Amino acid sequence: MKRHPLAVITGAASGIGRATTERFVRDGWRVAALDRSVDGLRRLKASRIFPYLCDLNQIAALTPLAHRIVKELGPPRALVNNAGVWFYEPIDESTDDHWQTTLNVNLVAAAALARGFVPAMKKVGGAAIVNVSSRNALSSSPKSSSYDASKAGLLGLTRTLAIELGPSGVRCNAVCPGVIDTPANKQELADPRFVKNYLRLIPLNRFGAAADIANVIYFLASDQSAFVTGQHLVADGGQMCGQNYARVFGKQPKL
Repeated sequence: MKRHPLAVITGAASGIGRATTERFVRDGWRVAALDRSVDGLRRLKASRIFPYLCDLNQIAALTPLAHRIVKELGPPRALVNNAGVWFYEPIDESTDDHWQTTLNVNLVAAAALARGFVPAMKKVGGAAIVNVSSRNALSSSPKSSSYDASKAGLLGLTRTLAIELGPSGVRCNAVCPGVIDTPANKQELADPRFVKNYLRLIPLNRFGAAADIANVIYFLASDQSAFVTGQHLVADGGQMCGQNYARVFGKQPKL
């Protein structure tokens, strides 16, 4: 009897990761759910979810963990590198520790997990890696130097893996979310002034939901995008495509 396909998802216990886990399970996949939160993993209750406690900052443990998952659950058809961290601070107040943590979790961990899973994924027809980058990889913000650099690096890794693994039938793409209504953005989205002003930048006039990004991730991991690799898909409600200055300033300025 053929087993349900397996997806490995990091940061699976909350926000975009949890929505993505639920999206894959709903379509009949098994999910190896990786997260550093014991309580968060306990809240993931479904017969096809297999929790693995994992700290992506501990790089040396990741490739062995990948080998363990393959041994216990079989080769994954999808690897979703979703988990991330963000230290909001100006460059002259940033620290080596913050930089190293950000690069490890947002970038190096994705490479370490790919290194561990790719040999098995090459044996699975239609396997795919989806990296969750950020709109900030393309359009930067102040006080976000380590985050922006790590997410831009993740796009570089995405392209390299696409051309390296394509001949083996493994695709690699990225999604670049804008502002998403998740626990990580809880403080900002609770501020009415922030919400009112920021929505002027978004043509769709709303923030993204975790399920919005989960649907994009699922598309990039599934056979629906079978001829797509090495690409990034921006999901930001239209913020980066241009600005309606009448919405931003209240009237059309003469530029």
